[in-house]
Amino acid sequence: MKQHFQQIDILKGLAIIAVLLLHSLSREQLVASYAVFHIWQAVPVFMVLMGLNLGMSYGSKTLHFNQLYTPHYFQKKALRIIFPLLFIFIISLVAGYYWQQVYGLDVYTLGWKNLIGVLPVSGKGNYFITLLLQSLLALPLIGYTFHRWPVLTTLVLVLTEIAFQVAAYQISYFGEDRYLYDAALFRYLSAIALGLWLSSLVTTANKRYSWLLVFAGIASGVYLYFFQYHDWSLPCIRTEWQAQLFLTFPYAALLIFLGMLAFPQQSDHAAPRSMAIIGKASYHIFLVQVLYFGLIQNDSNISLNLAVCLLTGLLFYWLESQLSKRLSP
Repeated sequence: MKQHFQQIDILKGLAIIAVLLLHSLSREQLVASYAVFHIWQAVPVFMVLMGLNLGMSYGSKTLHFNQLYTPHYFQKKALRIIFPLLFIFIISLVAGYYWQQVYGLDVYTLGWKNLIGVLPVSGKGNYFITLLLQSLLALPLIGYTFHRWPVLTTLVLVLTEIAFQVAAYQISYFGEDRYLYDAALFRYLSAIALGLWLSSLVTTANKRYSWLLVFAGIASGVYLYFFQYHDWSLPCIRTEWQAQLFLTFPYAALLIFLGMLAFPQQSDHAAPRSMAIIGKASYHIFLVQVLYFGLIQNDSNISLNLAVCLLTGLLFYWLESQLSKRLSP
């Protein structure tokens, strides 16, 4: 039976709150608060956690290739990922129409990208939905190969990410329309690889190799500081996401490792339990906030943004979970 780590839910809860703050604060506020070391780490943390969960899921199994993409796998992912997305997609269509009729505002974002995860009313961070949909196909294969050839798989993932970044720098289309670049899972392959290695580190009592992660994380943090505050820039890589690439993900992995050590594996105390509940609902909260930020005109009210997205997302999670239980065989 898979061991449950409440720390993962707590970290996801903190990360989704960081997403809401990231979308509520101005860039000047984020820079002044050194957000590159905390709030701006939200998506890298989610991606490393994606690899961590993958490693924990596959770590105790001996799978054959024909066991990866089974009807059971797709059914499970459909209930967990696709069903909530379709639900919010329909709500988005209705909300967009209501906004048009009542407020006279055209908030629709209709086009071919709706087929790859863009909501009809699309707000901040929508690219992560498209990224997540790609992961449904990629993660089983990555987990399968990693647990047979971990070093080779890691090397392939890192080199593929670098090759994509270099190639994307040459593609003029990404300068005109960034969405496909922003939403490319290729940008986060090394983060997933780090999560896979981290799964071995956090599930074993022997932490003798943790110094490697500490060293890499500190070096990554130094790079982040000079990139953000001293205008460092890498050649041949698009500048808009240079704070989230293979050189910076070890910092996010270190944050997760420290969180796994600091937070309780299981606790009934109010604070960690509440944050863990938010973490379990993080996907639903994220979907709600994409729609929310697509509808509102003024997103500067931080308290309102947090209250609406968290409470509505938690309610959405509860309602959808009850419905999913009835649909599950």
